[in-house]
Amino acid sequence: MKSMFRLRIIIGTLLFFTFMSFVIYNVEHYVSLTMLKTQKDNLLQLSKQHPLLSPLLFFLLYVIFTALSIPGSLILTLAGGALFGVFKGLILVSFASTTGATLAFLSSRYFLRSFIQEYFSTKLKSVNDGFSKEGGFYIFSLRLIPIVPFSVLNLVLGLTNCRTLVFFGVSQIGMLPSTIVFVDAGTKLASLQSPKDIVSLKMMASFVAIGVLPLVLRRVVEMIRNRRGKAQKNYSELSA
Repeated sequence: MKSMFRLRIIIGTLLFFTFMSFVIYNVEHYVSLTMLKTQKDNLLQLSKQHPLLSPLLFFLLYVIFTALSIPGSLILTLAGGALFGVFKGLILVSFASTTGATLAFLSSRYFLRSFIQEYFSTKLKSVNDGFSKEGGFYIFSLRLIPIVPFSVLNLVLGLTNCRTLVFFGVSQIGMLPSTIVFVDAGTKLASLQSPKDIVSLKMMASFVAIGVLPLVLRRVVEMIRNRRGKAQKNYSELSA
């Protein structure tokens, strides 16, 4: 028991100092669309010079940003497409974002419980209620429809009874459509002036439709089952 408590203290301390080092050195200032467009050629050259090391460093950087809820994941997603192309960039970003989200999920569950309960109590209740009713379908919908901010959702879900593998798997699938869009946009970096150039109203409507569809289908299946159950019950009563 004492060893587990010490481990939590050590990991919590490491998370705190890592986060503070990013804040002190204003790392997110360097992760901007302007900076990415300016440094794209230099970064491309480095990635070609170090074909094994560069994707590994990119993956680790993305995981750190996501795990510590540091703004900049959108720009890193564009960078993945710009530096590694659609296919390789998609694999790197998809697994890095889900890995970072899962680390944030676990840190919330084991190290930040009281903090999350205090500062996100309203969202915690709504998310907990939604997950209790809909399970993984609810997480899938929230990944596509950003009603709850990405980083907040990672932390809040850590306090629900959601299993880690369910969180990882559903997040991986749920974030895939938007990841494809932004990684592909990264390959056309020169034509982008702001992230708003990527997202259209039609695209958002498509994401909403994809996110809502599983919930609707689940409700339809439940209604059919309930009607069948009632019909069988009435038939049994008439037969008796």
